[in-house]
Amino acid sequence: MQEHHVITKHSPLGVIDSGVGGLTTVAALSKLLPGENVIYCGDNGNAPYGNRTGAEIVELTSHMLRYLANRGVKMVAVACNTISTTFDLPEFGGYQDQFGVPVLSIVRAAAEDVGHLRYQSVGVIATAFTIASRCYPTLIDELDPDIAVFGEPSVNLAALIEQGDLTSAAIDTEVTNHLNDLLDAHSVRDIVLGCTHYPILQPLFEAKAPHVAFINPAKDQARDVRLQLVKSGLLLHGSHDTVGTLEINTSGTRPVFDTVLNELGITRDYTLTEHVDYASVSAS
Repeated sequence: MQEHHVITKHSPLGVIDSGVGGLTTVAALSKLLPGENVIYCGDNGNAPYGNRTGAEIVELTSHMLRYLANRGVKMVAVACNTISTTFDLPEFGGYQDQFGVPVLSIVRAAAEDVGHLRYQSVGVIATAFTIASRCYPTLIDELDPDIAVFGEPSVNLAALIEQGDLTSAAIDTEVTNHLNDLLDAHSVRDIVLGCTHYPILQPLFEAKAPHVAFINPAKDQARDVRLQLVKSGLLLHGSHDTVGTLEINTSGTRPVFDTVLNELGITRDYTLTEHVDYASVSAS
């Protein structure tokens, strides 16, 4: 059963991801909108989503969206490219609109940025599901059909990041191989890190390919959140020194969150609840 809340500018923002990757959006929001209160939902217990079927992704996502709607959030930033691609697939499109709260796609925000900046060509490194969906090339083509988009799918990188050892040899090898495969095949100078987990490793990507500009969609999403809050009259105005609350929920466990929060320089105080069952909580 979905509860009904009075939504005001003081209501929290919701952020969802399959795991810890969405913390890149939290980091961007913390810089752009530091006073906003944030409720984060990560589904680490079911990650990675990129190797799941569309139907599975929609079901798991719906549990988190219903949970946040019941918590009275004023908007949900879907800080997961894989989830966001399902919004534009004809067999699933529209399911995100049934929860009574605005739901913002990170893919659309990033694609609009690429389209408006008029790149000649761009690479996209993302999960296998995101690349197979062709969501990025389709959305970018709508804005500028002259931009060539080249995808590079990763089956393992998000899962390796979820393990929490960000300096592992396996991660180093995975990043190296994907960059080599993409750059050997296509002469791109700009690459979208098309999974929110990947900007956690942005220094590694930049060290491996210093001649490439890596695009972090979390920054595009934070700007989109601000724009939509302004349009809806829900932007919380306050001192830039005011720091909002951060509540983290996960179906997994805490350690990887502590690691990634530190890596991203997110210093605001936070609470964290482990082993959240979004299906049962959202249905209660």
